[in-house]
Amino acid sequence: MATWQVGPFDNDDAVEWLSTLEMTQPDGRLKLTTDTFRAVALAGTGLTATDTARAIAAAATVLQCLTGAPVSNSPYAPQFLAQGSIHVAEPLRELAIRTLDVILVDGSPWRQQWANHVEEEDAIVAIQKLRNDLIKRLP
Repeated sequence: MATWQVGPFDNDDAVEWLSTLEMTQPDGRLKLTTDTFRAVALAGTGLTATDTARAIAAAATVLQCLTGAPVSNSPYAPQFLAQGSIHVAEPLRELAIRTLDVILVDGSPWRQQWANHVEEEDAIVAIQKLRNDLIKRLP
C-alpha cells in the first residue's frame, strides 16, 4: 500500500474504498460501510493492512456523515458525502469505535506497517483522535 500522509484517506487502499463507496448507490453505502467494519472484526489473525486502511477510511466517513464536516483536509477526502449521506445510528458508531480499537492494538497489521516509521506516533495520534471524535458523538 502506498501511503503519503497519516490521515485516514491518504493511502491507496482508502482511496480505492472511497471510490467503491462513491460508485455504490446511496441506499447501499450503509451496508458497504458496515461490511468493511465487520471484515476487521471477523478477520482474527487474517487481518491485513488493506482491511485496516479501508476500515479507517470507513470510520472517518462515518464521522463526516455525523458532523457534516470533513475529517481530513486530504484532497482524497470524500467530497461527495453530506451530513446524513449514510444513516449513522448508534450501533454503527459503536462498531466503528470497536473496529478502531482492533486496529490500534499493538501488533496489528496497521501498527506493524507504521512500526519504526518516522511518522509512527503521528499516525497513531491521528487514529486515536478519530476514535475519540467518534466517542464524543455518542449520546
